[in-house]
Amino acid sequence: MSVSLLVVSAGAIAGNIPAIVQAYPTVNETLIELLTTIPSLFIILTILISPKVAQRIGYKQTVQVGIGIVCLAGLLPVVTTSFTSLFLSRILFGVGVGLFNPLLYTIAAGLYSGGHLATVIGLQSAFEGIGGMLITFLVGQLLVTGWRYSFMVYGLAIPILFLFGLFVPDIRPTTSDEKEAKTGPTIDRTLIYYLILLFLAVTVYMSIAVKVTGLLYDKAIGDATDGSNLLAFIGFGAMTAGMVFGKTVRIFKEWTIPVSFLGMSIALLLLARAPNLWIASLAVILCGFSFRTFVPYVFNEVNQKSQQATAQTALLLIFFNIGTAATPLTIAYLQHLFPFLHQSGLFYGGAVLMLVLGGGVVVVGKVGFMMRMSDSRKR
Repeated sequence: MSVSLLVVSAGAIAGNIPAIVQAYPTVNETLIELLTTIPSLFIILTILISPKVAQRIGYKQTVQVGIGIVCLAGLLPVVTTSFTSLFLSRILFGVGVGLFNPLLYTIAAGLYSGGHLATVIGLQSAFEGIGGMLITFLVGQLLVTGWRYSFMVYGLAIPILFLFGLFVPDIRPTTSDEKEAKTGPTIDRTLIYYLILLFLAVTVYMSIAVKVTGLLYDKAIGDATDGSNLLAFIGFGAMTAGMVFGKTVRIFKEWTIPVSFLGMSIALLLLARAPNLWIASLAVILCGFSFRTFVPYVFNEVNQKSQQATAQTALLLIFFNIGTAATPLTIAYLQHLFPFLHQSGLFYGGAVLMLVLGGGVVVVGKVGFMMRMSDSRKR
């Protein structure tokens, strides 16, 4: 759980950008803005090799190396004055997160199973949200002492590394794990189904982060500060979903995905029609809760049922990060094709898409059930 606090912490330094621009007036501003997003690219690239590294040096050791890199890379800007060193530190930060991110699910699956595993994966999701909010808050508090010192927040990785090494047992790769590392993941229909759903859901979810402040201005119900507060409320909804994920899955079972998508659809519709900040706040909390119910459900299913859980989890994380990074471009392209997807129209469109996806999941589930029943009768 403590390691999960670091998973989404790369973007926490976004508030530093104006100060860094002033500190390096000769550096292109776009290059400085990349400091917040360049880790995501290297997270994607490193996730691909993480399972193979783990096969060579061990799962626990790979996670420890990743945490150590995050700690060193995170703290480097405190002592360096070179922008080149600062930029390289952000690249290394992404490498560190990419090393341990997929292995957290593998270690959880090696230590727990059934309902206990579902609960642990839900808590991992909750702690990712908590980590994002906590580290962003601490960066803001430290920023008053100077932007370099705000990077000291990544010193949080030191006690996390100590606690992980002291309390988390090592797990050994199975024969299937070793084969998986050599051959790579099997891309079956179920995995493709999850990848498509994940990419689309992430894009819709991230559209709130990208466009919600503009929506508040368009409706004349809030400003940039209110938009920032709404993003915090999304995190609150996501954290709550993770805390109760085990119970949610026990209640809804195979209906968890369509119920999650219905919740996102209702949330986006509320946001599009919100007459005030109270309704907008309720909408984003519901959206965060629904989305962070869907995401751990997919990861839980893969780790519970797949014989290639580590590699398939890595693919899911890659699509998650690609969807996140590509959201502004995806939205711009869709708005070019469909001009009505501006302002409130974007959220109406997202609501319709999630409703259609939820209905599609129900249809696919019923068809699969009927096929299984037909096969059992033939036998």
